[in-house]
Amino acid sequence: MSESVYLLVLGQGYTEAWHQMSKEEQGELWSKVEEVDKRAGARWVVACASRWADEAVPVWAVLEYPSMEAYQQKVKELEELNWWRYFSARTILGTKMDM
Repeated sequence: MSESVYLLVLGQGYTEAWHQMSKEEQGELWSKVEEVDKRAGARWVVACASRWADEAVPVWAVLEYPSMEAYQQKVKELEELNWWRYFSARTILGTKMDM
């Protein structure tokens, strides 16, 4: 069995390209992104608002994927959607540590 992979997303926010889309287009794209995560078996561990603490990182989240392969497939599908044209973030991958 593959080991779960955790993704820390330090969201920097939506880009100008996102804001130039209509609300309908934004909703359609976001629905596609949600479907990509669903197919990858993503589980949202936590999502937090943080602009009050760090203006460079208004949101951050941790997602769990069942395997590295699932995560890589998700990235491939997001690239096909050109997702990073619309949302900017810094991400860090990791595996669970025994403490």
